[in-house]
Amino acid sequence: MKNNDLLSEGNKVEFERDLNQFIRKLIDWKTDSSLVHRADDLNTTISTDALPLGGQSLDDSIEELVGSLDRNINFSSKKFMGFPDCGNSLAGLAGAVAEVFLQQNLINKDICSPMGTEVEADVLNWLRELIGYAVNNKLTDVSQLGGAVTTGGVMSNTYALMAAARKYPDKKIVILPNNIGHYSLSYATEWLNLDVKVVYCKTKQYRLDQVELKRLLHFYGESVLFVGVYACDSMTSTCEDLEGVYHVVKEVENDIWLHADACHGFALSFSDAYRSKVTYLRHYDSCTMDPHKVMWLPYTLSVVLMKNADDFGTLSRTNALIMDDPLSFGKTTPFIGSKPYDSLKLWMVMKTLGVHELEKWLKRESVMLIYSTRF
Repeated sequence: MKNNDLLSEGNKVEFERDLNQFIRKLIDWKTDSSLVHRADDLNTTISTDALPLGGQSLDDSIEELVGSLDRNINFSSKKFMGFPDCGNSLAGLAGAVAEVFLQQNLINKDICSPMGTEVEADVLNWLRELIGYAVNNKLTDVSQLGGAVTTGGVMSNTYALMAAARKYPDKKIVILPNNIGHYSLSYATEWLNLDVKVVYCKTKQYRLDQVELKRLLHFYGESVLFVGVYACDSMTSTCEDLEGVYHVVKEVENDIWLHADACHGFALSFSDAYRSKVTYLRHYDSCTMDPHKVMWLPYTLSVVLMKNADDFGTLSRTNALIMDDPLSFGKTTPFIGSKPYDSLKLWMVMKTLGVHELEKWLKRESVMLIYSTRF
């Protein structure tokens, strides 16, 4: 093939052959547990290549990439303990490949992603149902889904904080757990520049100290905008006492946004045995979750859900560029604009395995055991 070819009827057979060979090498790398990454590749600087003026053949580019596969972190290696998910389910990988070839832009439904919009609506409703939020199966506006698929936890938590600030514009105090906090919640407060003040509450056995929380709520009174907790934090896998925190907050002040970062812990909702640990998520104003951490699908995929879809609707905007279409996700995903079809990976995993099989997978991989050790 020429290095400037576009995919066409004339070269598809040759491209399929070469692509299959390339994918075979990628699969060999992903299933090889002998190495996480090249040991001598930990540099303190980044060296960049010269601007490629003349170009090279596609075969040469592929060979260069194949020759440097060991410079990548192999999340599937049995020797890699830095992340809880391998991103290696057959369904998830197939969804990721399909996403590239389908090339859908979920900013707009009718012009760019008619099926993709429905797929994304499916996974949002499925996750709402799992954690106990109300579900709307007949949509006239995507804001009625009360949530969005985003690029990662920072973006998901940012949406939650934005919605809280729009609901309670005169409140400025954000209370977060001290010491155990994941960066995504604190980054959301910093980057949004909402003129909020973050107050860190003492923790006790990796959960909010409820006595201290009550003291802070009384001290700051009606200024408290947002209380954030972790349903299985990244550091210790501890699940917050969701019910206890809920009642402490509501006994002091009803008009406070309660948010749960359930990046890991939402997976407990798949299990009959452990679902009770996160039952109180249904009472929280918002919940974020990262399927790319616990559902065997390739990076990246995060989700934010809000109990009251009208709260999520406050993030919605219209623009002629996306045809003012009420069924287009472009109106409900701030900062994203052109939107990847990442939800297809999650749709493939959930559609292929189903809730019952996913529960078995989670048990078999000991994820439930890890989470349950700190309840």
